[in-house]
Amino acid sequence: MAENKAQDGWGEEMDVKSHLSTYDAFIEMSKWGTVGIAVLLILMAFFLL
Repeated sequence: MAENKAQDGWGEEMDVKSHLSTYDAFIEMSKWGTVGIAVLLILMAFFLL
């Protein structure tokens, strides 16, 4: 039942599983990219200042 609510408003041509897995991967890469940049900035501040 919950899966049907997630698909409300989605067209027949859209692959819901593919879309959601792509979105999850994007969020995961964004999270780790942000952590990586923060670590890089901290290391730069430590070694360059």
